Amino acid sequence: MLDIKLKLKPGHRDAGDWMAPSPLRSLFWNVTYACNFRCRVCFSNAGAAEPAEMTTAEAREFIRRVHDLGIRSLILSGGEPFLRPDLLDLLRYMADLGITARIASNGSLLTDELLRRLREETMTASFMINLDSLDPAVYGRVHGTRPEAAAEAVGALRRVRDHGFHTTLAVRLMPATLGGIPDILDLAAAEDWRTIGLMLPLPVGRSADTFPPDADVFAKLGPVFEHFLSLPDHWLVETRVPWAEHHPIVQQFSGRIEFSHLGCRACRASMAVQPSGRVTPCLCLDTPATTLGNVLRDDLGAVFRDSPIAHMMRRPWEHGACADCEHVTRCGSGCRAMALALTGRLDAPDPSCPLRRAAEPGRG
Repeated sequence: MLDIKLKLKPGHRDAGDWMAPSPLRSLFWNVTYACNFRCRVCFSNAGAAEPAEMTTAEAREFIRRVHDLGIRSLILSGGEPFLRPDLLDLLRYMADLGITARIASNGSLLTDELLRRLREETMTASFMINLDSLDPAVYGRVHGTRPEAAAEAVGALRRVRDHGFHTTLAVRLMPATLGGIPDILDLAAAEDWRTIGLMLPLPVGRSADTFPPDADVFAKLGPVFEHFLSLPDHWLVETRVPWAEHHPIVQQFSGRIEFSHLGCRACRASMAVQPSGRVTPCLCLDTPATTLGNVLRDDLGAVFRDSPIAHMMRRPWEHGACADCEHVTRCGSGCRAMALALTGRLDAPDPSCPLRRAAEPGRG
């Protein structure tokens, strides 16, 4: 997943060398593919629950193994996580073991009563809620739901904040959403939602109404960065885009905006677990060819340590990806999901890399 976080006020800041060898520190868990929305951009192609989703007993055993590995944080997504009937019970079990949860949700099921119970009974730390547009018609079309759900998402964000959870507002970058981001920034500043995450498109799952696969979407963010600078509070722009520091738009604003660049931690410090227990490098690399194992039968630590695909993800240049580039050990050969989607090869260079684009005939 490629994202850019606009942080309005000082707070948590990730640091460290993301390319350095690391133990497995965190896991993304798609708890269900069931969803009450039908977003036109969905990495998981969610809608109906997967027939072989882990049972409650299997999920509890998975959580216990996570604890035994020393992992103390799970990032839960879907689908819509709260359509999993036993989610509150699983979150309570995580809390019993000292495991915190960060949850990505569309917000539609987050009542005051549920949020109160999450605060009192679990170790849920934060929520990320999609608010792709403030325009009801655009929101309804993008999310595949009723236009009225836009106002309901704003209400959910307010409730999450009022119950004391850290709040990230997420916007998926599409032609229909790009122009509305300044208004969303203004609302976030007024409501004290301190982090706005901009999600770059990836040609995986459902990707209707997004930009063409070869579009340089990062280059379209100049007006967004200018508006960020105009806000009374603007602290930091944190990128999780491996090649971001080499992009011209970042270089253009680097003297005016404080940037923190973090790349892809897939198989370097994190992995993803799908609803049936399949282990994949990240949420956006969920294919038979990129399946590393299954938590119901395989040891997670061994999968992370020994899988040939995991090794390739950590050091793709040893397998040919960008081996001739002097920057490869800083960017890690870019995004493997983008490389696979656009070239059909997991070990290919990332075509979206700005250095590679600049070297193409007619683009330099």
